[in-house]
Amino acid sequence: MDRLLPDGVLADILRRLQPRSLALSRCVCKCLRDIVDDHRLLHADLLPLSLGKIVANFEGMEISEFFYPVKGPAAISHRHSTLSGIIVDHCNGLLLLKFVDVYVVNPVTLQWTLLPPPPSPLAEMKAFYLMNGVRYLVFDPLVAPHYEVFLIPHVPWRDELGLLSQELEWPPSPFILLVYSSRTKHWEERPFVRKGDAMGSIADVLQAGKREKHYGVYMHGALYVHRQNHHFYKISLSDGQYQVIKPLPGIGTSDRCQVYLGKSRDEVRCAIVDCPYQLRVWMMDESYGQYEWVLKHHIDLMHVMQRQDNQQVDRPSSLQEERECYYDDDDVSTHTVKGPEESDYDFFMRAHLKLGPAAKKTRREYCHIAFLGFHPFDKDVVFLTDGSRQGFAYHLKSYRVEHLEKITRWTEPVFHNTQAFVNESFPFTPCLTGELSGDM
Repeated sequence: MDRLLPDGVLADILRRLQPRSLALSRCVCKCLRDIVDDHRLLHADLLPLSLGKIVANFEGMEISEFFYPVKGPAAISHRHSTLSGIIVDHCNGLLLLKFVDVYVVNPVTLQWTLLPPPPSPLAEMKAFYLMNGVRYLVFDPLVAPHYEVFLIPHVPWRDELGLLSQELEWPPSPFILLVYSSRTKHWEERPFVRKGDAMGSIADVLQAGKREKHYGVYMHGALYVHRQNHHFYKISLSDGQYQVIKPLPGIGTSDRCQVYLGKSRDEVRCAIVDCPYQLRVWMMDESYGQYEWVLKHHIDLMHVMQRQDNQQVDRPSSLQEERECYYDDDDVSTHTVKGPEESDYDFFMRAHLKLGPAAKKTRREYCHIAFLGFHPFDKDVVFLTDGSRQGFAYHLKSYRVEHLEKITRWTEPVFHNTQAFVNESFPFTPCLTGELSGDM
């Protein structure tokens, strides 16, 4: 068609299409994509090219909330700011939602698709896939209108292994992943061959004996995932290969810290908030075919907490007032007393979380600040929350703090429990493309 008609005529034809059909036409071939882009036929707000809201799951609650103001036609209406279920993953405007069954949802177009159950694997691997496997969503409307869901096996608990030898290497090669394609409407087994070394043996994975939250990032045709023992996989969809990437520098395989894997601009990034209030941000350097985590920022967030205390009228404004508000489990009739060699922070954690003197040994597990996500289009901005029913944007270079919209009334009670607030969170980039079968 591009050889028979001038670009201007083709542009006039394409201009008559509805936005969703125009976005689909853009994916047909390079010629149509260039015409749509050169003539600015498709508005940027129809594609996942801007930050919308932040979606968060909350501990112990089967609902997900959107918060942070949205501007433009792709905004999520207030009526749909709460979703029933848990957001498992997200990718370029689509959400993977688990509510009894698993759905792919577009909260902007209010469309959804029910995923069929994956096929049963071999009996000895059932616990790896169906009971413990983690799902990841892959979708890029700039390339194709179709999406895929990857089910990646996960080493189960020791008593679920059955007769499988713990000496087997993990992950194996080939690594068989279960993949659902919206193009074929079916699950399939897809093998990936490993480049480089394995993580270790199954016994090595079991030794850590913990379960972390596992975030994923899809970028440039590759799926990056955070896996057990704080290792990472890079899964290349085009050539059927994958590689195991070592943990972040200074983070042991048994460390009980929450690693947040995300992306900002064209970089894969990781963040950890250690207690007391130490924020560290890494960038993955893939130069010369090597994978190295480079530390970009190491910031003490105590000044943020002090500022938050001063601005929140319904919260104590200092550590001294915190001491007067909380009681020790051992003696609820008297105020907690700070020990002679106890720092302000150790006292705060013991009194606030009511953990007793052992809190000093485990304080890394109970940091008061949670990481919500990276700004997808601004490398200098991250999103955090201090558990006060409100998140905030933090500027890494200027140390400036911007308060976000408060969460809605449905999840406000969660923030009165200091150990049960944000469980997972994802920056959401609205998209009006992508075909789903049902309406919400």
